Amino acid sequence: MNLQRQKSFFDIYPHEYDMLTDAASRRKNHKKEIQAIIKLTNPSSVLDAGCATGLTTSLFGEFGLKTVGIDRSRGMISQAKENYGDIEKIRFQSSSFEKLPVNMHNKYDLIVCLANSISGVGSLSNLYRSLNNFNKVLKDDGVLVLQLLNYISIVDGEFLPIKVTRHDNLIYQRFSERRGKLLYIYVNRLDLNSNPPNYEMFRHEFENFTPKEVTDSLKRARFRKIKRFSNLFFDKDFTKSSRDLVVVAHK
Repeated sequence: MNLQRQKSFFDIYPHEYDMLTDAASRRKNHKKEIQAIIKLTNPSSVLDAGCATGLTTSLFGEFGLKTVGIDRSRGMISQAKENYGDIEKIRFQSSSFEKLPVNMHNKYDLIVCLANSISGVGSLSNLYRSLNNFNKVLKDDGVLVLQLLNYISIVDGEFLPIKVTRHDNLIYQRFSERRGKLLYIYVNRLDLNSNPPNYEMFRHEFENFTPKEVTDSLKRARFRKIKRFSNLFFDKDFTKSSRDLVVVAHK
């Protein structure tokens, strides 16, 4: 067994990310979520912050919206361009939330930051810095949609299975563990094409934010009309037991 403590699965195997997450089977339901976001916000320009390999960005593009996908991982951006580079009205670029370029300021009607991507900023100070940058790149009365894991709904010290997927002779297993405010996501990769089979475990550490910390940081970053939901269909209010925290905030 090879435990990869430093290197990220997402940087080493960006071309396998869609197999890990089973993107093909998620696409249909995620398209409905994107439709719900569009219905709620009615944007003409979108920034997908934390785009990974481009699924969300591509769906906005399919609905005819000018969309830019950004991710801090250059490997993910390279794969996103390979996956969806031929779709009109979308493009991808490598950028961190904490250091968005000035030429993005006041350009977008909508920013989406989904799938717990905001936790990747790593600290409360970086959370504020990122949200402040999001405010700068939104147009007046633009909307931010955040989706992050409600980690307080997870029992401290508990291991939770996420998903097992298989593609040909590659098997992936994901599970999470909470330790206080830290959340560890483990990715097991078993390659049966190798002889002997090659097994790797990757551990990714995230500092999670409480609902109050998120709300307070949004207010500090001058967001208003802050509403909290438990899903991307916006049909259920957030509660402490909700798996996800979905926040809608206006500039």
